[in-house]
Amino acid sequence: MNKNNANEGKQNKLRTWMIRWYEYNKYKIPVIFTLIGSLLFTLFLDFRTDGFTFKSHLASIQLVTSNIIGFYLFAIYLISMVQLFNSISFSRKRSPVSFFLFIILNIIQALLVYSYTVIFFQEAAARPDYTIPQFTYMSIGIMIAGIVFYAIASIFATCYVNWKYVKIEE
Repeated sequence: MNKNNANEGKQNKLRTWMIRWYEYNKYKIPVIFTLIGSLLFTLFLDFRTDGFTFKSHLASIQLVTSNIIGFYLFAIYLISMVQLFNSISFSRKRSPVSFFLFIILNIIQALLVYSYTVIFFQEAAARPDYTIPQFTYMSIGIMIAGIVFYAIASIFATCYVNWKYVKIEE
């Protein structure tokens, strides 16, 4: 019986802490998910050390004949950096203009990730000598995971936008 009460006390403390954290940080949740998505997009660049080689995005795009895929990768990286700062701006103001910019950039990012992914499958269908390597599948998975976090950030941003926002001169 005493162990049960102690366990309930811990659960109540945890629940109270979670409610408090949420109330204090709820407008920062889109920033958190955008940060995770941006980190997923940008941290997994190819690198080589003495005994370890990590292949992902750059090694993948070097194997295909399409020239536009390099632009897609560049645009994905660029938009992820812009979105990070845009999400911080949105969390402070929650203005509809900032919200629409956030959503539009997320849609563009999703289209770029889709285009980036499709090129590998089109290349495999068009060239009999090309098979999609494992590190390319990992690159595609990283991109899809990043856009999933952006979608979650968009959902939270939709919940927290202030439709009655009025800009106050500081």
